[in-house]
Amino acid sequence: MTEIKYIFPKQLQSVAALAFIAVLIVLLLILTVMVHMRNRKLKSTLEEQMAERRLLDRICADFTAVYYVELNTGSFEILHINDGTNVKK
Repeated sequence: MTEIKYIFPKQLQSVAALAFIAVLIVLLLILTVMVHMRNRKLKSTLEEQMAERRLLDRICADFTAVYYVELNTGSFEILHINDGTNVKK
């Protein structure tokens, strides 16, 4: 009968496989934590922007249109246009 020779003993191979799986699990946990932190940051930013938008909508409710104008460059940004106007057409 032929004997199969391994580079590493069988027990050492199983330990190496377990170590590899453990490293993969740790990397997966780290990735999960990073994604969770990123999602929490994005959610916080979205909530801040929505709060700013609600405030802006309440402040601008009495005006037909509100613009942010940068006087140095001449550029502008439309902040609010009343829905009852034909400006959007």
